[in-house]
Amino acid sequence: MSKSKLIVFSDIHYLDKRPEKLGPGLKRKLTQYSIQIVDKLIKKINEDKPDLSICLGDLIEDTLNHEKDIKNYTYIWDKLKNIQVPFYSVIGNHDMRSMNSRKEIERIMNYENATFSFDLNGYHFIILTTDIKEDTIKADGGIYKARCMSEKEISWLKEDLLKNKLPCLIFTHFGLAEDIQKGNYWFEKNPENALMKNRKEIKNIIKSDNNVIAIFSGHQHWTKQLKEDGKNYYVVGSLTDNVDMKGIPDGIYLEIELENKNVKLIEKHIKVKVDN
Repeated sequence: MSKSKLIVFSDIHYLDKRPEKLGPGLKRKLTQYSIQIVDKLIKKINEDKPDLSICLGDLIEDTLNHEKDIKNYTYIWDKLKNIQVPFYSVIGNHDMRSMNSRKEIERIMNYENATFSFDLNGYHFIILTTDIKEDTIKADGGIYKARCMSEKEISWLKEDLLKNKLPCLIFTHFGLAEDIQKGNYWFEKNPENALMKNRKEIKNIIKSDNNVIAIFSGHQHWTKQLKEDGKNYYVVGSLTDNVDMKGIPDGIYLEIELENKNVKLIEKHIKVKVDN
């Protein structure tokens, strides 16, 4: 009987220094608490010792300054390396916004390729990372220039699933399941930006695979479950989002218990001391 425990979290949005004038985005993203939250989460993971921990991307809040974003990403990645169980991360769109290529982040992570798979405790885990699409670099200030998976990596996914015989979980940054985003602060007016652009190709591969038991994504800054083509899709909220606008970061993460093809989720929150 296969059993495993995971901790999954998303959207840290670490920023070394908040600007004096805050736009609406940074009023929602309480980046000043990111390190306090991450330190507490790392301590929790190291105490509980799950079999695996995964981040769903957006480790940093980009500044549009390439050197600063490299520095900030390196800082938060070095901190996450203190996790004492197997730990992996997807690369998010904010992580890549000021980068010239995905390789710049992969080098910091010491990843040969940020789309990959591995087996652990009788389960197959797939990390799907989007890539920079050259013709979208200038659109919307480049914030969604990494909203597509490459055709090469979609082909890799198909081959990987064909070879796999174990219960499988998939992790991405952008959402894959269709959702109108009603009530979402970030995406209600532009729901397409919440989702991976070429998701239909990916879902056509996933839906016919009986071993895929769950798909997790971040990016949308809310937490919910969706069902599509008989597959369970789980969206994980942001650690630092000010969801109720009371100045308190959500601090959300999921504890996941796997037993054979059964998936049990427990929603938890890191609490921090907030400024008055």
